[in-house]
Amino acid sequence: MQTKDQNKLLFYFLVVLSIFIILFFAKDYFNSIQENKDSLSVIETELNDKRAVLTKLEELNRTININNSWGIDEIKKYVHEIKEDELLDYFYSYVYNSRNWSWYILIDNISFDKWTTNEYGFNEWTITLSLTVSDEYKMFEMLDFIISPNSAYKLFIDNFSFPNDKTEWSFNISLPLRIFYK
Repeated sequence: MQTKDQNKLLFYFLVVLSIFIILFFAKDYFNSIQENKDSLSVIETELNDKRAVLTKLEELNRTININNSWGIDEIKKYVHEIKEDELLDYFYSYVYNSRNWSWYILIDNISFDKWTTNEYGFNEWTITLSLTVSDEYKMFEMLDFIISPNSAYKLFIDNFSFPNDKTEWSFNISLPLRIFYK
């Protein structure tokens, strides 16, 4: 009987030893399984985020296709990168081409503030345009140029005021403009 008990004890010892050996050599395998599960979870989260963005873009695409009032050229005005020198040329070329002997627009200063990203994902750039105009007619002409639907840039006027005292002398105005691009 003692041999049977010794054999059982030896058998239990071998089973415990083999389980220990298996666990010792398989711990890296179990760790890699856990790492793979974690990375799978992260990738699935990223995939869900990308699917949500794709859904929003598909909705926008459907809206644009249904509402054909927005042409491709109209969308491109918001998408291209905007450069300071191109904007300077844009303003100065208009002022140069619209001058004559008795009425004028003079650019006193143009300042560009750094862009920020707004809540809709567009980059927003603030431009302050300081002008001297000969009269109200030239001022309104400049305002029409800035907010024209056919202009090369989509500029928006934040706020605006001017001296409305009906003098015949020139006056200064300051135009805080915003431009949006992607």
